[in-house]
Amino acid sequence: MLCRELKVSFRWRRYALAVSFLMLATVGCKQEAEKVSEAPVIRPVLVETLTIQTPSDLVFNGVVQASQRADLAFRVGGRIESILVSEGDSVTKGQELAQLDDREAKSALKDAELELNKASQEFKRAKAVFDKTQAISKADLDALRTKLNLASNKAQDARERVEYTKLVAPFDGVIGEKIVESFTQVQANQAIMTLQDVDNLEVEINIPNRVMLSGVRNTKALATLAAIPDDTFDLTLQTYSTQADRSSQTYSVVLGFDDLKGYRVLPGMSVRVFPAPTDTSSTLERIVTIPLSAVVPDNQGQQFVWVVSGNNRVEKRFVELGTVYNDRVVIKDNVSEGEQVVIAGVSSMTESTLVRPYVD
Repeated sequence: MLCRELKVSFRWRRYALAVSFLMLATVGCKQEAEKVSEAPVIRPVLVETLTIQTPSDLVFNGVVQASQRADLAFRVGGRIESILVSEGDSVTKGQELAQLDDREAKSALKDAELELNKASQEFKRAKAVFDKTQAISKADLDALRTKLNLASNKAQDARERVEYTKLVAPFDGVIGEKIVESFTQVQANQAIMTLQDVDNLEVEINIPNRVMLSGVRNTKALATLAAIPDDTFDLTLQTYSTQADRSSQTYSVVLGFDDLKGYRVLPGMSVRVFPAPTDTSSTLERIVTIPLSAVVPDNQGQQFVWVVSGNNRVEKRFVELGTVYNDRVVIKDNVSEGEQVVIAGVSSMTESTLVRPYVD
């Protein structure tokens, strides 16, 4: 009897141990599953690292060019009889620069003038008869008048064609390049030479959009020329493009020389351009811009950006906006150089979101 009780007790004890082991295993698995489910979600975000404009960024290479320049061409085709100027020659408006072989044009003009003279005489005789005796009909007189008008137009065209065999300067300037030589057969509107107005010179530079935001507010600049390294020249802003070049993503800025100081500055000379010192030069050194896509408006009329903190969590940073130019905007305060700002998916961001920053 005692042995049977011992066997039953031992059997229950083994069963209890098995149940306890299963319960512990189940609890452990549950806790492990809870740990897995509680793993933080890390969101990848596109960011841009903020950089501050420095004076060295505002030095640009350019080339001197004439403010007025033209490729000169004959309005008719033919063989060039003579070119009367050389590269570097100064010319005045209306001066003859080149001449086509005009023999054919002059022959056509002579024929046209003979025809005009004949038509004019016929009309005069008919008009006198009509006015005196009306021996000819009004229709015949009108036909002779039409013939006279056609002959007059033909003669005028012939005169213009003779004039078109001469190439004249459209303005005062200097011959920049002679493209063809004498005795060359050319087509109408084919460039023969270039003419440049060297009395009014300018410089064209190309600047990136980040500098464009700040630089166009200063209309003065200084230039140094490679050919005249010991002197500087004052420049004034003339024009600038509002559309970036598709390939370089830069903007064209044109500045004019205020005073050449007696130097012989010519188109094609290389030049370095930098902003003229002003009382607000320090402002240029602190310019920061970001894409407009990074700015989020709130319901209080303020704007903020999402800044990635040191622990890779985003924080809302209210900012004051400055100049807007195309797809970028100046940030005036509350951000620092080197900080990363989220520039995509900002509307769905929340405070302290854990992120993995990446750049495009």
